[in-house]
Amino acid sequence: MRIKTRFTFHLVLGLSLWMLVTGFSILIILEGILPLLNIIVHTIDEDLLVAWISGISTIICIALFGWYFGGPIGFIMTWIQQLSQENYTQPVSLLKIYTRKGKLRMRYRLYQEVLQHLQTLAVKLQANEVERKKIEQAKQEWIAGISHDLKTPLTYITGYSTLLLNDQYEWSKEEAHSFLQEIHDKGIHMEELIQDLSLVLQLNSTAGALPLNKTTQDLVEFTKRVIANISHNPQASNYKLHFKTNTPVISVSFDPKFMQRILQNILMNSILHNPEQTDIYTQLSDNGENVVIHIMDNGVGMPTHMKENLFQQYYRGTTTDASSDGTGLGMAIVYKLVHAHNGTISVESEPAKGTSFNIILPKKGRSLENRS
Repeated sequence: MRIKTRFTFHLVLGLSLWMLVTGFSILIILEGILPLLNIIVHTIDEDLLVAWISGISTIICIALFGWYFGGPIGFIMTWIQQLSQENYTQPVSLLKIYTRKGKLRMRYRLYQEVLQHLQTLAVKLQANEVERKKIEQAKQEWIAGISHDLKTPLTYITGYSTLLLNDQYEWSKEEAHSFLQEIHDKGIHMEELIQDLSLVLQLNSTAGALPLNKTTQDLVEFTKRVIANISHNPQASNYKLHFKTNTPVISVSFDPKFMQRILQNILMNSILHNPEQTDIYTQLSDNGENVVIHIMDNGVGMPTHMKENLFQQYYRGTTTDASSDGTGLGMAIVYKLVHAHNGTISVESEPAKGTSFNIILPKKGRSLENRS
């Protein structure tokens, strides 16, 4: 029964009871009590007595109506005010609206849907507040980390450029070249950090509707080139990169720039967060409408909390003793870019058992969620 119907029913019932009680009170007093007390009431006095009885009955009725209908409303308003003040704990008087058997008292049943929705809302708001605080703390830590990540290469750049500009020393050509190489490498590192920040801002501002420059290409050959480029990276020199496919050619519609970022971020993540000599496998399979990219390693794996937060925007996790050397945006970027391609990505990992990423992309660019 809806609140409006239930409220109307209770109101009509209450008014009916008030009229019956008033009528019976007048009848009992005039025809029963007064004759029993041998009190004779004249017509004028009788009308006045009836008015008094009706007035007193009306006042009592208003008080009862206020208690019955207004009490729960007051409780609800107090609860709403408490929620508006960001106090999401249950009101102290909440238990008083239930009987010992755990059922709502009669006058509160009138608003049972409202009370249920308020309880649900309070739980959700409390959970959101906890999550907001976690994100805010992660954001503060992330900002501090970003500042450190930018400051470190900047210190190198400033230090080596100061050495080169120092007239008191004459550096050899090899030394000068070494200093310039360090400056160049640190400058590229800063550029990558800034590109990550810029890309995330772009992804956030477009709410995932990132404009893609898609072309239909052979994903097998494309992935081979990405893996080859990464294998030439000095950081990957002591890692074993493997590639396998169930078909020599897989034609897929994708944005080359962003697909390279997806593969590169995952593979470099496996390199940076695993010890040397770790095997990293990339496997492509064509199941007809979709292509599956499976990237796995036999490294150190991740604990549950790290796996659950891996795609969070401000999470800077690491599975090694070394400090994280990134923005904490790498895997968040991967997640958003995969979804921008109408695909899905999942991760499985256990400590000491390695990590496995599974990406499913539609070959024609249609959303997987909209496909029956």
